[in-house]
Amino acid sequence: MKDRLRRAFIWIWYNKSRRDTIILLFLSLVILCLVILFVDRAVMPLIVHRGGTCTVPNLVNLSLPKADSILEKDDLELQVMAEETDPSMQPGTIIFQIPAPGTIMKAGRLVKVKVSKAEEAVIIPKLTGISVRQAELFLIQVGLQLGEISWVPSDSFPKDVVIESTPSSGISTPPGLSVNITASLGAVSDTVMMPDLVGKNIDESRKILQETGLLVGEIKSKKNEDFLPGTVLNQSIQPGDRVARGTEIDLEVSKTE
Repeated sequence: MKDRLRRAFIWIWYNKSRRDTIILLFLSLVILCLVILFVDRAVMPLIVHRGGTCTVPNLVNLSLPKADSILEKDDLELQVMAEETDPSMQPGTIIFQIPAPGTIMKAGRLVKVKVSKAEEAVIIPKLTGISVRQAELFLIQVGLQLGEISWVPSDSFPKDVVIESTPSSGISTPPGLSVNITASLGAVSDTVMMPDLVGKNIDESRKILQETGLLVGEIKSKKNEDFLPGTVLNQSIQPGDRVARGTEIDLEVSKTE
């Protein structure tokens, strides 16, 4: 066996073409080994690092630039998938994300977010000349609310018809705002019925007199610890009496000192 191998080696060595082939094969094998070593030591670490995993951070309540900066450090990408109106948050703030915070995912993947946007403005409709009920329905239809109603006598507007609104029609405002209106009590008559003000606060009494078409006259203070300060104790005209419109009504209010 050893003689056969020795003769074969001698035959190959002295055969130039065979020898060149073997040398070429040997060199090719060495080069292949070097390439594999280079890929293993230099290329693969880059690939492994690029395809590594990371933990998705919490982006909720962050602005888009801040969130993008954080994701960039983890080799993740930010994508806005939707916008949603949220009055409790500043426009451009992240309110939801996919995947959820704490999720393990590969680097280079997308983190999708939903972002808050500014509320769309609402135009206050024209309410003058329509009924109070219609005004309320119009306001609800555009996303507003009916606020306080002030009733005043009017020769120009029928009873229960809106005279004006506050804010005025045509003004741009956020949704949900309350709009106050002034409505007509109808045509002015010469006399009105005196309301009962005793026991009411002085500010409330002023408003009642104004809505009735009467005026506040002299206000006297009287010490009375049984009532809160500023409570009406007496009025110059008795409740239920008919009195000329514009009459001044004197009031007596309580004080503690």
